[in-house]
Amino acid sequence: MEKQNKEVKKICFESASLFKELIEGNQLKNLRSVKSNPYPSYCFLATKKVMDIVSEFLVNHNMKCDRTVDDSWEDFEKLVVNAESKPDTIVTRNLRVVKRAVSEGYGNMLKRTCVDQHKKKAFIFYTNNRIAKIKQEEDAKSHERYEQKSKLSASLNEENKRNTDTKISELIKKAMEVQ
Repeated sequence: MEKQNKEVKKICFESASLFKELIEGNQLKNLRSVKSNPYPSYCFLATKKVMDIVSEFLVNHNMKCDRTVDDSWEDFEKLVVNAESKPDTIVTRNLRVVKRAVSEGYGNMLKRTCVDQHKKKAFIFYTNNRIAKIKQEEDAKSHERYEQKSKLSASLNEENKRNTDTKISELIKKAMEVQ
């Protein structure tokens, strides 16, 4: 049997504004990579929804999807490009952190994406106070949701154990009566 070569089409661009629109359009699942050299380049799968958002963006911005359509690169140049030492980074797998940071205008601070040791996609941001605060808040909310879910699971397991014990007791009594 012949091996099929499935070609995956991608679209790459440098505009943080377009990146923000794609994230707000719920297309984070189609993000394939972010690479910086020194400016970030965003790469998405070229799905119909992604292409619709990109096309609309291009029409509204004189057919440009590079850094020239953004106003947010001055801070980036100060903190990253012209920095005397390498800037610190923040690593997160929490998609809520990524969505919130990008929606607040920090999409240009996304350095790159990678796959961590657990085979999960991770996002590496250049550190600034606001991104650190967003990460702290969203991680706390995530931890709280996890705790609630595990408490609910534990209470359901306890209830199931009681129901099972009751049924087993009834079956044993019934078996004893038959003899």
